[in-house]
Amino acid sequence: MRRIPLAFVMLGLLTLLAAGGAILGALQAPTGTDLAVRNGAGETLLAERVAGSYTTSQLNGVVVSFEFRAPDHASEKATGPKGKVEGRRSLTGPQASSVLDPVRQLLSLPEFSAHGSLYQSTVPASTLVPAATRARVTGTYRTQVQLQGGYVVAVFVRIDASEGPQHIVETVEYRLSRVGGWTRSH
Repeated sequence: MRRIPLAFVMLGLLTLLAAGGAILGALQAPTGTDLAVRNGAGETLLAERVAGSYTTSQLNGVVVSFEFRAPDHASEKATGPKGKVEGRRSLTGPQASSVLDPVRQLLSLPEFSAHGSLYQSTVPASTLVPAATRARVTGTYRTQVQLQGGYVVAVFVRIDASEGPQHIVETVEYRLSRVGGWTRSH
């Protein structure tokens, strides 16, 4: 009976494990579009200065302009539909970095796909509610992202959800005019 040296058995086993890991990694690796969005979001979150504005369907035409300065300072100005300034505030700490939450949330969304000049992720609206409520919620949560200069420069969100007879449609338009050294050309 011929004996196979233990070193050759171990080497063979390690080769099989490495090949299996490479195949699994290739199957689970993010796509190019996912990487583009995640890298853009990461670069935007690391920028020393970010300026932009946002509006939501709940704000009834009010536009909130903001400027964030790393690590934890921000200012906001709310302007009404007729151009009148309705409020200003200065923020520090975690509250200041919350102006970047639409960009931060991109890091947790799955599977983006390219749609023209935008990247899009659509997930069930039920992912936004607690687990106990999910079975009763239907609809979608769609996020569209625009990238430029390696940064996220716009995020558009549309939530269209129902729970029984209650139906809600909400939109958010979040546009950046400056990220680090990048400035939007008008």
